[in-house]
Amino acid sequence: MKDIKKNLGKIKLAVTIVIIAGVIIHLAFVYNTAKSIEITDKKIVGVYPKYPSVDEYEVKFMLTLNNPKHTDIEVDYISYKIYIENEYLGKGEKPRFSLGHGLNNQTFVFSFSIFNLTAPTRSVLMNGNANITIKGDVIIPAKFLGLFTWRYIKVPYTIHEKVNMR
Repeated sequence: MKDIKKNLGKIKLAVTIVIIAGVIIHLAFVYNTAKSIEITDKKIVGVYPKYPSVDEYEVKFMLTLNNPKHTDIEVDYISYKIYIENEYLGKGEKPRFSLGHGLNNQTFVFSFSIFNLTAPTRSVLMNGNANITIKGDVIIPAKFLGLFTWRYIKVPYTIHEKVNMR
């Protein structure tokens, strides 16, 4: 009887160690997968008048995210702040979506009124060349068993381009 209890105790200890090791391996795998996301390309596609309005414009930009792993990865959100000639225009975000294996293009469109700009910035924009800066973050949750977020991975990006509107 003593031997059975002793062996049962060893079995319980072995099962506990296997479960803990499995949880640690799973957490490391999830974290490594989330950390593997990278931004391979980022560009401002253009600044366009928003027809039929004469004072509304749109800034269109694109991010290319690479998921090198063979598993889908959930992105919590991509945030962005837009500046023209260092003047803050506004912010936005694209919430919750999934990235499949390989390259994934994400396109964003931000609308603004030129009447909300200061006179010098409006003048530069209307003359055709403007420095546009977009700063933001890609936020990826590392989830335990796909249920509980135990950590967020933040991938920052900055796009700075001189855009010709003519």
